[in-house]
Amino acid sequence: MIDTLLHKTPPHDLDAEESVLSALFMNNKGFEYIGSLNSEDFYKGAHKKIFTAMVTLKNKKDPADLVTVAQELVRTKELESIGGAAYLYSISEAAPVAINVGSYSKIIQDLARARDLISISSEIIESGFNVKDIEEYINESQKKILQVQTTTSKDKFYTIDVLMQDNLDRIEAAIKSGTPPGLNFGMPSLDPIMNISGSKLILIAARPGMGKTALALSIARHLAYQGIKVGFLSIEMDKESLSDRLLSIESDVNSLCFYAKDSLNEKAMSSINMAADNLSELPIYIDDSDCKIQDVERKCRKLKKIGCEIIFIDQLSKIRGLPGQKKFETYTDNCSSIALLKKELRIPICLLCQLNRDLEKRNSKIPTKSDLKQTGMLEEDGDMIFFIFRPGYYDESIDQSRTDIILDKNRNGALGKEQQVTFNQKRGMFNLVV
Repeated sequence: MIDTLLHKTPPHDLDAEESVLSALFMNNKGFEYIGSLNSEDFYKGAHKKIFTAMVTLKNKKDPADLVTVAQELVRTKELESIGGAAYLYSISEAAPVAINVGSYSKIIQDLARARDLISISSEIIESGFNVKDIEEYINESQKKILQVQTTTSKDKFYTIDVLMQDNLDRIEAAIKSGTPPGLNFGMPSLDPIMNISGSKLILIAARPGMGKTALALSIARHLAYQGIKVGFLSIEMDKESLSDRLLSIESDVNSLCFYAKDSLNEKAMSSINMAADNLSELPIYIDDSDCKIQDVERKCRKLKKIGCEIIFIDQLSKIRGLPGQKKFETYTDNCSSIALLKKELRIPICLLCQLNRDLEKRNSKIPTKSDLKQTGMLEEDGDMIFFIFRPGYYDESIDQSRTDIILDKNRNGALGKEQQVTFNQKRGMFNLVV
């Protein structure tokens, strides 16, 4: 049965392919509506080559018409292989008129994904006959399938001219918007220099009790209020505790009163109900189950699939390693895996980390990168490293709300310190700047 299916002609639609090419011949403005369509999405080899020639001309800011495309194919010695100038002419004349080139492009991309999925599925089936580690097999199989969501070919090479144009487009968009690029963390001193976007591994590190989870949850809430979908893998704290903190800061009611008999008056209950309604609208997705690194990878891929633009993982030391593996090896391997994961998903991942006990022995309790616990891979793999330092934690005479959020590493960017964010000790959350 499987052999029979694999020998069937892969799904494709030549009319849709010809329609897209025809529409682009007639009006190059159609490029604005084809999204991420690329030459590998086309099924027919001749169509791949024609589309490649069109894109080459577009990137040079030259018109892509019958004459210029034919000349480009002559230059690359591909004109005869596609059927000559006569085939180009037949496409422009005989193909259905593509009024909605975007719809035809989507058909081509969808069928390309279907072909990829068929190919990947056959690889998974073949591997399944020689399984040695079932967990590894399931994880790798899922990884391959989920990758189909974002790519239609295993290899994508980008010429430098395309990358430069993308750079210019991003720069122009940033200038026009007048706002710093990337996600806004609610840190007015640091937001302008951070550019939280794309593939970034962001470490939030501190000693126990400084508020790593509180800061991560506060940032997640702040982002969600901006309409950003946020994923939160809470390996250390249960979901009920997280939701209590959110409800406490939103309602301004101490969470210790939530479950104590006769501790909430009518006004407090009204605030809690209103806060719950507000929070219910926020796009925050929380998972609090125990995790191995394979579970973390799987969940992060699912969160990206549902549209999350940033993921928080709390925390590194709670991610289980292989049986018999030393802590140093576990931290190193898991940190490296998450660093690769952020590149695969192309979204920022915030990883919470502990600092080692040696910091407590020093006179100065201000953290540095050398305080990162267990493994040098944290400092190496982290694109950005935040340290949380609350002086009042060590000296009760100091204002307990005072907080220094220290940006001690910012790959390709400036360093700095945030002191406008304060810690709300009663609510166990940070007051970010809206």
